[in-house]
Amino acid sequence: MTHWKNSWRRREMTDNGILSLLGLAKRAGKLAAGDDPVRELAQDGVIRAVFLASDAGAASSRQAAFTAGKEGVPLLTLPVTKAELGGALGRQSCALCALSDSGFAAKAAEKLAAADPSFAEAAKALAEKHARIQSRRGVKKHRAPDA
Repeated sequence: MTHWKNSWRRREMTDNGILSLLGLAKRAGKLAAGDDPVRELAQDGVIRAVFLASDAGAASSRQAAFTAGKEGVPLLTLPVTKAELGGALGRQSCALCALSDSGFAAKAAEKLAAADPSFAEAAKALAEKHARIQSRRGVKKHRAPDA
């Protein structure tokens, strides 16, 4: 018999596409959740987008704005609470998270833009960046064979 809380949580996550996508990114190892992991991701130079819960505190908001501004990546405020975001990521609560994969970041921004047109500019920028990254990945550099 399935515990009612587990089935309720699964149903809630499938209703919101952005939470499902962020959960998938977490399982794929492409998402950092929390202040310190996001800061480490930014220091490594692989951060693509920063996400903030709608009810995040002032300190988390400042940290997210600083990280996003310093790295030149979009800061997207999600229409979900810390508890909902944390539930999608397997935690109690989470106010701040970031993606390290351009494909996940572009798709997440696209889902947000579909629900709210104010995210359209960020979605377009992330889609263009993902296309540039994919075009560079297609070009293989061949080395001359060693004699």
